[in-house]
Amino acid sequence: MTDKTISLRIDSEVYRKMKILEHINWSALLRKTLVKELSKMDVFDREKIKKASEKIDKIRISAVFDKGKSSTQIIREWRNKH
Repeated sequence: MTDKTISLRIDSEVYRKMKILEHINWSALLRKTLVKELSKMDVFDREKIKKASEKIDKIRISAVFDKGKSSTQIIREWRNKH
């Protein structure tokens, strides 16, 4: 696997503080943090995404929230309530 390069825009104040702490390897710290956060997000679990999508479709089809009304009817009711 080959490494890729990304760029990051930060404001002047953050940059100034980073320069004061120049002994810190910022690239390594950011790389480690990105890997940690991505592992928490579990973004590549396609099966989990598929199941969630199927659940959403079932709820939508069931008409449990709209009681069989069209979106236009629901909007009109909400507007009339206000």
